[in-house]
Amino acid sequence: MEHYPNSYYFNSINRSLVKHETLNGDYHCDVCVIGGGFSGLSTAIEAAKLNLSVILIEKNKIAWGASGRNGGQIFPDVSWGIDKIESKYGYDLARKIWDISINGVNLIDERIKEFNIDCDKKSGGILAATNSRKFKEFEEEKEYLSKKYKFNHSEILDKKDIEREIGSKRYFGGFLFKNAGHLHPLKYALGLADAALSLNVKIFESSPAVKINNGKNSIEIISNAGKVTAKNLAVCCNAYIKGLNLGIESKIMPVDTYIVGTRPLSPNLQGSVLPNDYCVSDTNFDLNYYRLSENKNMLFGGGVSYSLKNVEGLKLRTKKQLVKVFPQLSDTPIEFLWGGLIAISLNRVPNIGQLSDKIFYAQGFSGHGVAFTGIAGKIIASSIFSGKTSELESFEKIKHNNFPGGRVFRMPILVTISAMQRMMDIFNA
Repeated sequence: MEHYPNSYYFNSINRSLVKHETLNGDYHCDVCVIGGGFSGLSTAIEAAKLNLSVILIEKNKIAWGASGRNGGQIFPDVSWGIDKIESKYGYDLARKIWDISINGVNLIDERIKEFNIDCDKKSGGILAATNSRKFKEFEEEKEYLSKKYKFNHSEILDKKDIEREIGSKRYFGGFLFKNAGHLHPLKYALGLADAALSLNVKIFESSPAVKINNGKNSIEIISNAGKVTAKNLAVCCNAYIKGLNLGIESKIMPVDTYIVGTRPLSPNLQGSVLPNDYCVSDTNFDLNYYRLSENKNMLFGGGVSYSLKNVEGLKLRTKKQLVKVFPQLSDTPIEFLWGGLIAISLNRVPNIGQLSDKIFYAQGFSGHGVAFTGIAGKIIASSIFSGKTSELESFEKIKHNNFPGGRVFRMPILVTISAMQRMMDIFNA
């Protein structure tokens, strides 16, 4: 089992964490969940609430993957954009997906309150336009969402407004989502694990699923030293699904993303960068995303990496992006650097579905996992309990193609596409 990365998140939690035992022996349950991140924990919680017996197995530790490493940002919508879904699939389906995304945002607050989870939750998030064309699109999008989706929890920020909210001259304007926000993802995930335990979910760490046997009436999930026989299976591995051979791995691409954490900022510096404590994502293809932690560290993620593994190189590259946005932080030391895998789908829409009458899955959240994983788990649990829900059917209507080139060539293809998009970002800036 691998340890948590040396991130700001790991260094700001109680180190005397509850350690879950390893699967050893044979167990039986109604639902087995593979994966101890947001989507797996959510599935477990919701299934337990429906009086189903639940066992969750995790290869490493709870929230060891993206759920304990991400930027902690909560935004409605999907990466592809709800307008694009409407254009391809029609208003009714787009409206269904939009409503699900809003419910996903609201579900976080509901669970924090229900289970008394301390996770440094703050409200408000900004999409920042890196060029005038993007800002014009924001103005059009606000009107579109207001008229067609009755969404009135947003505000357009012109250049003067965004310089007031973000202490940077880099942006042409912004889109403030008042119902967006940010949190400490590792604290939140560990809080969900405690919630699951309180509902009698059995959690096993250091227990990888090495083989799945799909029988007529049950499913066997084989681990190194034990076995779970379940009536239903929820596969919530996301970027870490490799090796399970379920036929869905090719529909996602795992990519590395990295975050630096600065030394805590002085009150003056805090006020000069993010005075209202909003989180921010910009509009570049390889976007920058950032926020202040509860301890006022600047947590700044800058783009993705497909091959760069040198730690000092990554730190320098991300610090360079940070200083481009906030020159006033040029002398602020970097205390943390960490990264991890996220899974993107080809169309940037979450891939939630059903492989058989007993096997369900959720993956490919494409940077919107904090908001979407919780509601994905609820959709899966409801479908297990009462049959396929309309929400699950909605996601299954969205076609998910395999990444081109198979395992050998899809990475080079994606690198090429990413390089082209970076050039477009530069010339449109």
